[in-house]
Amino acid sequence: MNQNKFANIILIVLVIVFAGALGYVTLVRKPAPVEQSQINNLQNTQTTTPPPSDNTGSQNLPANQPAVKPSSSLPATCVDRDGAAPVITSISPMSGPVGTRVEIRGCNLAGLEGDLEAVFVRSDGKEIPLYGGVWYPGYGGETKRGKIIIVTVESYCPSGYITGRYSGATSPCQTVEATPGLYKVYVTAFGKKSNQATFTVTAK
Repeated sequence: MNQNKFANIILIVLVIVFAGALGYVTLVRKPAPVEQSQINNLQNTQTTTPPPSDNTGSQNLPANQPAVKPSSSLPATCVDRDGAAPVITSISPMSGPVGTRVEIRGCNLAGLEGDLEAVFVRSDGKEIPLYGGVWYPGYGGETKRGKIIIVTVESYCPSGYITGRYSGATSPCQTVEATPGLYKVYVTAFGKKSNQATFTVTAK
């Protein structure tokens, strides 16, 4: 009889120990994985949400501004002075195909036809001197004298020969084509060189 009671006590103790262990696992250890799972879910949510993009640098891309801003450093005004070097204040238009008439305005753009020229410098350094079919002084009267030179964009020496403006003699020369691209432009008057502007020769 005592053995049965002892066995029952042992059984009850084992049941209590088992129940306590099960309760410990259920109440203490189970919430930890749930909390970790919530943290992982929060981290995954944060990593999959892209940060707000900063478009301040890309919203106003220079779509209407070329990589090289033509003639941006030209002086706004100038003063005519005897014996001074020519000065370019504007060039219009600033781009166009071969055959475009270009007006170059400024000061001290005076000289004889053979002494006054606009030079278009290609990107490889080859120069195209342009004397123009309409230029000042010579036409337009005193109000425009020394203020403007008008030239037509064209290749230099397209035939391979050139006729001297004064001598009338014909001599061979190297052709320089007015290919599309950005050109530096300056004016020479009586051997004196002006500041530089820019002109873009476009394809037809």
